[in-house]
Amino acid sequence: MDTIQPGQMLGPYRIINQVGRGGMATVYKAYQPSVDRYVAIKVLPSQLAESREFATRFQQEARIIAKLEHPHILPVFDYGESDGVAYFVMRYMDAGTLKEKMIEGRPLPLQEIDRLFTQLANALSYAHSKGIVHRDLKPANVLIDSHGNVFLTDFGIAKLLESASPRLTQTDAIMGTPAYISPEQAQGQTVDQRSDIYSLGIILYEMVTGSVPFTAETPLAVLFKHISDPLPPPSLVKPDIRPSIEQVLLKALAKDPRDRFATAAEFVAAWERALQTAGHVTESETIPPPRPQAGAPTPSKPLTMTKTATKSGLPTVWIVGCAVAACALFGLGGVALMASSLRGSSTPTSPPPTQTAQVIAPTNTDLPLPTATAVVINTGETLLADDFSNDGNWGTLTDTDSSVEYESGTLNMQLFRENFVVWSTPNDEDYRNVHLEVTVTTNDTDPTTAYGFICAQQTKSWSFYYLAATPAGEYAIIRATDGEDDVFLTGDGKWADSDQIAYKAASYRVSADCGNGRLTLYVDGKQIASVTDNTYGTGRVGLFAWSGDEAPSADVNFDDFVLTALE
Repeated sequence: MDTIQPGQMLGPYRIINQVGRGGMATVYKAYQPSVDRYVAIKVLPSQLAESREFATRFQQEARIIAKLEHPHILPVFDYGESDGVAYFVMRYMDAGTLKEKMIEGRPLPLQEIDRLFTQLANALSYAHSKGIVHRDLKPANVLIDSHGNVFLTDFGIAKLLESASPRLTQTDAIMGTPAYISPEQAQGQTVDQRSDIYSLGIILYEMVTGSVPFTAETPLAVLFKHISDPLPPPSLVKPDIRPSIEQVLLKALAKDPRDRFATAAEFVAAWERALQTAGHVTESETIPPPRPQAGAPTPSKPLTMTKTATKSGLPTVWIVGCAVAACALFGLGGVALMASSLRGSSTPTSPPPTQTAQVIAPTNTDLPLPTATAVVINTGETLLADDFSNDGNWGTLTDTDSSVEYESGTLNMQLFRENFVVWSTPNDEDYRNVHLEVTVTTNDTDPTTAYGFICAQQTKSWSFYYLAATPAGEYAIIRATDGEDDVFLTGDGKWADSDQIAYKAASYRVSADCGNGRLTLYVDGKQIASVTDNTYGTGRVGLFAWSGDEAPSADVNFDDFVLTALE
């Protein structure tokens, strides 16, 4: 393959520099002056242009590939031939690859695997519906942008090379990526979409266990293992893998294509069922995500809040949104920080700290401390019930970072940035020894989104409890104290996991006991955690939502809120 020099024109594109090279193509960054943008140009081996058969087939395949339009397929803008060089023009992305994300021997967190695998499989399913088989599916062909979204590349290139030059396919395509090739492709047989299913299964196997199933000293030896060696059971590599997940991998990686999933959609459906059976992401199944270091600076905009007033002039409802690492949760003129241990981030680069996050001391504000309010005396009756059919009881707010609004008989909380929290209260009353319940609809939000209750919020200091859960099965019960470190009362100083929380369910019935010296969290009627703590006995209650560390948005609805007295 001849080297193209920086500054050289390739058709209407000016080459900037080479950004990658593989066995089948070389990739360049180039500039397209007609629309003032950078593009990526994938140049195929120059000797292929000498073949008339290849020139004809290139035009046919390129037209098909350029018509692929899917949010997780890297778009092809153009294609052409110039001075004996055939090339594709694609969107330029300053992104990493799935290959770079996966570290040998280190599985990815299950919720991250779910996101990456689902996006990749959906892209593959779309391509298959158009009659296109990838033939060279591997982590190096999966780009990942700064938001963690995948873009599948290099559709049809292996087929082009195969049709033009069997010698190139055998030495470059197959020998270049033997770890992910299907047995039938390794034997030179005709392949269909089930060959891609096998390759996708190898990628999933690697994400789950931390390694590919077949390795050897030479590429040829790896090919023979795909063809004839039994698949090493995932549980042999990762003993704590859930049987339901292992079963999915075993089917995807069957030697005989007839024994695999017939389609990528069927593969995804089986994966989702396996996650529901697994129920959660256990600590032993993942490397815990990194927690923020104490006192780490996080820029944030000025806090925004709204309030309504009672006839006495005292505010009844407060709502606040803020960046977590510098998060001021307002009570009546008060500030308190939520613990900054985050849920669901990317593969960690270092072990997580075991200490709790440092609470930043509140700064002076112009808000006066509230006067004392009456404590509701609990007698076992329902203290407050709200189906959110009538507006006005809870605080509402919409700005560039978050939104809390009444929506179709529910209270909807949305967040539009990473690691952001918003919460609202129904009134200015203090409660003692209470049970709280609410239905949370997840709206297919990111599984790292946390939601739950605040209780015993103090009126003359900035202290409270909060009890939280996530669709990924994580939970925490935390005590915040004015001017001190937040204290995780569960999970040994970090978020914990429970197999009692259904993974990514459409809705949950969340409840909590807050009083009599005990804090208990329930999800769907099952006790998740219970701890004793007598620090606070009386205070306000509220609901909150909190976006994950790498989740640019979150969206949950609350309905059928009930507050009753504990006997």
